[in-house]
Amino acid sequence: MIKKKLKCKGKYDIRKTAPFFALLLPSLIMLILFIIRRIYPFGDRSFLFSDMYHQYMPFFSELLHKVRGGESLNFSFNVGIGSNFLALFVYYLASPFHIFSLLVPESHLMEFMSYLIVLKIGLAGLTAYIYLRKHSVSQNARGWQSGLNALCPTEDSCFGALLFSCFYALSGFMAAYNYNIMWVDCVVLLPLVVLGLERLVKEGRCGLYCVMLALSIFTNYYLSIMICIFLVLYFILLLVTERGGLRSIGHFVFFSLLAGGMAAILLIPEVCAILKTDFGDMDFPKKVESYFSVLDMLARHCMCVTTERGLDHWPNIFCGSAVLILIPMYLMNKSISVREKFCRMTLAGFLLLSFGTNILDFIWHGLNYPDSLPARQSFIYIFLVLVMCYDAWRYLRNADEQQIVYGCLCAAVFVLFCEKFIDHEDFELGVKVLTLVFAGIYGILLYLYRTRESRNVHRAVAVTALAVVIAECGINTFATSVGTVSRSAYLGQQADYRALYEMTKEQEQGVYRLEKFTRKTKNDGTLTGYPTASVFSSTLNSYVMDMYKRLGMRHSKVYYGFDGATALTSAMLNVKYMFGESEKYENGLYTLAGQSGDICLYQCNAVLPFGYVAPTGFDLPEEEGIQGLRLQNRMVKDLGIDGALFVKCERSVSGDDIVFTAKKEGYYYGILTASGTGKVDYLGGSTEEEKFIDLKKGSILYLGYLEEGRKITLTNGNEEDTTPEISVDVYRMDEEVLGEVLELLSAQYMENVEWGSDWLTGTLTLENAGRLICSIPYEDGWKILVNGRETEGTLFGGCLMAFDLEPGEYTFEMHYIPSGAHAGIAVSAVSIGIFILTVTVKKRRVRQKPGRGIENSSTKRAAD
Repeated sequence: MIKKKLKCKGKYDIRKTAPFFALLLPSLIMLILFIIRRIYPFGDRSFLFSDMYHQYMPFFSELLHKVRGGESLNFSFNVGIGSNFLALFVYYLASPFHIFSLLVPESHLMEFMSYLIVLKIGLAGLTAYIYLRKHSVSQNARGWQSGLNALCPTEDSCFGALLFSCFYALSGFMAAYNYNIMWVDCVVLLPLVVLGLERLVKEGRCGLYCVMLALSIFTNYYLSIMICIFLVLYFILLLVTERGGLRSIGHFVFFSLLAGGMAAILLIPEVCAILKTDFGDMDFPKKVESYFSVLDMLARHCMCVTTERGLDHWPNIFCGSAVLILIPMYLMNKSISVREKFCRMTLAGFLLLSFGTNILDFIWHGLNYPDSLPARQSFIYIFLVLVMCYDAWRYLRNADEQQIVYGCLCAAVFVLFCEKFIDHEDFELGVKVLTLVFAGIYGILLYLYRTRESRNVHRAVAVTALAVVIAECGINTFATSVGTVSRSAYLGQQADYRALYEMTKEQEQGVYRLEKFTRKTKNDGTLTGYPTASVFSSTLNSYVMDMYKRLGMRHSKVYYGFDGATALTSAMLNVKYMFGESEKYENGLYTLAGQSGDICLYQCNAVLPFGYVAPTGFDLPEEEGIQGLRLQNRMVKDLGIDGALFVKCERSVSGDDIVFTAKKEGYYYGILTASGTGKVDYLGGSTEEEKFIDLKKGSILYLGYLEEGRKITLTNGNEEDTTPEISVDVYRMDEEVLGEVLELLSAQYMENVEWGSDWLTGTLTLENAGRLICSIPYEDGWKILVNGRETEGTLFGGCLMAFDLEPGEYTFEMHYIPSGAHAGIAVSAVSIGIFILTVTVKKRRVRQKPGRGIENSSTKRAAD
């Protein structure tokens, strides 16, 4: 084999440093923004934004607790009332980068997550650069066989790849969702997956495609659904542009399935878990609807457009103002084949159409509509657009000067159209001016590069272009991203919570839960590391959420929360302690048991054991639509107890508010009787003021203990609500009835309860037949042995473990292995074996083929 070292002209070879700068520049821009935002250690702020605040930080904390404590990853009692932790791990935490969190003190886990995102953004720039360079080599040489031109890329091409890689790493998608640490890995891997697909089709080289796609699915299966849909479309594009045949189709199908099989160790258990959530209900749209016009969507290419993270469907597709010039130039460039332009523009148009069409939006998001955070596939569209822009840049020397002028005119006309026809609040005058200014600068630089022959001028243009790209990406990210919270406020009380939890462990045995009167996040128990009754996760058990909904507690598609629990439902969920940030919560239901710092620990006086016995067949009433307090009254009646647990009281309406004066001392609850009110402020109670949020029709409000004659007011807590009138009924709880209920249910109960991360044991001596109810949800994967015999049992409330038993003595052994775990391991093992065998066979065939020169050296890489 002939080896020849080739050097490009000039003293400085950008090929050697461009990959480094592709990694460095996006990371450096983010780091500068961190400094400006005073993110720790440059201040007391933290890059905890949206779901990173409520989900990723708590889930990371639980992962560290489990790994460092030697616990199983199968199940967690600290996620909701008990949850499949492997499913949560796969959905949120499976990135290989996260293993390095084990090296970080828990007190700096927040910083690990924040600066890991900075690194991943840099890696997105690096992989985009690698793709653009290899893509240009492939287009120029149709492989490695063309020799000199392929192995010695031009300085300008390298510099162009660096600029567009920066646009990719700091795009509108990244500005909107860079805090989604679980998604950024797929943004990093997409260029390598697409590069692998191109090699598979053009050269028959399978390794890169198969491994990168498997890694993408392994890292985050959800965004990988969108990548896989795109790969099918892009493969069709390659079949047309590269004139592929049946062999290419066979390779694509085989290695795509093989990549999925290699990731099956996590994919199969995750699919089994997701089918048990509300996301498993795939209600396909019955008619086609359009959210907005094409011009409205294209206008999102403008600089500094407010990123959309809510329930609107706007895509975040900013990827540089240069796009407005280069896409028209791409279409006008005669050096690019008509076939290539037609296919890529058609695919880009289809992706754009998908953002604004309900059926396509539904399909792209895994046969579900996203619960906020719309157009999650927009990074794919951005990638495709930037590839076309890069091609326009590479062929700029072959373009007419007029094409640059026409491109600039197209950009100007586009901005004028936006000024005329777009009146959305996101498109302020500054957005249009900034876009036009930067597009004009790019137009001037393109013209200078095209019309000047001097290399010194070209280098000056390149340096100026780099500075402009950095400025545009930095300004856009600064204006639309990098939200922060107070670091000390988020972490300041964690030591107090942990100290009080340790205090409870000295007094309690078996399974019990702790909750909070007011919460910092929707996963506070997971964040601190104690058993809880609330969770905010896309992998939650939807049957638990359905029970919470019926009982009047907080709920949504991705959340069920303890707020709205009554004394009865709190006892049924085995909540024995409450945290509060005030001493004013103490009353007959809650006794102050300890204090650490500003945090108070209350012991619940209305409690039930973990496993309590009710009459045989006892369950939530089957009647649908009955509100939570009446439902609990019906439960009391079904237990054979006379009297109502909750008695309705008279209240009055004062304007838009509800006013109530207690005629008798006691514990009171309110319940929303109309929809449309999401927040309620409570004035005049024992804590003086409370705020209730995440409300829906049927939500219960704990009003606390009210003395006779105490006057309270309930008012709409949402100042932006155009219909501020609220509708709330008030009920008083009968303490005697509650006492009878608890006495009946705790007469017989499970004893000697011991538990670990994914197992539980206990004994029961039953004198009378009854239904044992355990305050833990049943999920596929639980293996339950009763007196050594495997038993399925039944469900209470559609989700809690229950067993109808005759008198006698019983021992219970429960162990959890996620459904699909064994199948996933088997499929992955077989798939990896097939992949290794395939690569080995390919290498042997390559060695047996004669070749010479560069052609022979390239074929040795045929299997990657």
